[in-house]
Order: sequence, then structure tokens, then C-alpha cells
Amino acid sequence: MNAPRALAAVAILGAGFFALYELVERPESAAFAPVIAHGGAATNAVALTFDDGPTRGVTDALLGVLERERVPATFFVVGRAARRAPDLLARMVRDGDEIENHSETHAHLNAMLPARIDAELARTDAAIVAAGAPAPRYLRPPFGARNAVVIDAARRHGLQVVLWNAADDRDPAALAARVRPGAIVLLHDGDRGRGDAGELAYQAAEAPALIRALRARGVRMVTLASLLRGEGGR
Repeated sequence: MNAPRALAAVAILGAGFFALYELVERPESAAFAPVIAHGGAATNAVALTFDDGPTRGVTDALLGVLERERVPATFFVVGRAARRAPDLLARMVRDGDEIENHSETHAHLNAMLPARIDAELARTDAAIVAAGAPAPRYLRPPFGARNAVVIDAARRHGLQVVLWNAADDRDPAALAARVRPGAIVLLHDGDRGRGDAGELAYQAAEAPALIRALRARGVRMVTLASLLRGEGGR
């Protein structure tokens, strides 16, 4: 293959991968419905959601902030991380936070066969329930990656697929300014459930500034389930 043809082939492959991302991972994509990416705007409320934890030294500090501020949050936990820190899940329950499913290993579920997806969801559900939390109602697939097989697996486990429509950009004030009523805000208190939040630790650390900025706009913060029921909050 000569150089121009090779470059053209690379360009086509790149465009194909981008199109695939737009289809299966971008939260705004309507492919493989039904998924939830936002709540209703009837009440001036949003849901703060934290993925990839729990992580010792990060999640416990975040829980302290949420308790002081009297703000409930929703945690999409990774099963392997939940089993390492069941006490943190128990504290979430005591504090009135919500715990949902983010898979066992934080892998691309849309690249798995149905039996393995079932195992990923079942093991995480079991870890959550073992810590004393109610059975999850929602699944956030890692990376937002989903297809019809993932949607069907979630349904078998009694889970609705939930994504997001606002995410961190290292500026709590800018994020708060972008958030609209009914928003589902994506943040992190871990990094793929590996036990170390790494470069994502700042997202939990910025929670106080984000809460202040949202309150300054009169925005209320509720759990995901409350948001989807149209309830207000603090």
C-alpha cells in the first residue's frame, strides 16, 4: 500500500472509531434506548453522582463534606472496591446517600458476552446488599458504553441504565453555571475501583466549592431516585 492510501485508510479508521464512540459512549446518543441522562426540570434540583469508588482517604473525606453540608449524593460503586470498604457503604446508607451499580471490574460491558455482563452486575449487586444497602435500581455502565446486550442485561437484573448530562471540568463555578434543573452531574471518588483515585481525586475534593456554587444559584441537591421522582431537596 502506498503512502497516500495508507493515510486514507488511517483516516477512515479514525472516523469509524469516532463514529462508534458517538453511537455507544456519548451520553447524548439516542442509540440503544431507553437510557436516562437527566431528570425533569419541574423542580430546581440536580443529582450529584460519584463514580468508581469507594476509595479510602477520598470517599470518607467526601462523606464528611456531604454530612456537614447536609447534601445527599448518589454513588455508583465498583463491586471490587465495595468489597474492600463495606464500612464506607454502610456509612452512605446511614447518611441517606444512594448506592448504585457501576459494574464489578469497570470494564467495557458492551464488549462482553451476556453471561459475563450478568456476572459483573450480579457481583456488584451482591457487594452492595452485603454492606447493608438496598438492592440497586440503576446501572451506570463504565465509560457510558452500552448496546442492546447491556440494556437487556440491566433489565434482567431489574436495573435502569443511567448516564449523565453534566460533568466536571476542574472549575466548580463553571460547572455550577452550566448545570440546569434536572441535571445528573458526573463526578468521581475513585479511578475504576482500583483503590487509588489518582488524577481524579480532585473531583471529590472540589465538592464543597461545587455545593456552595450551586446553592448560590438556588439549586437544590437530591439523590438520583429523588430527582427522577421530581422531588426537591436541600
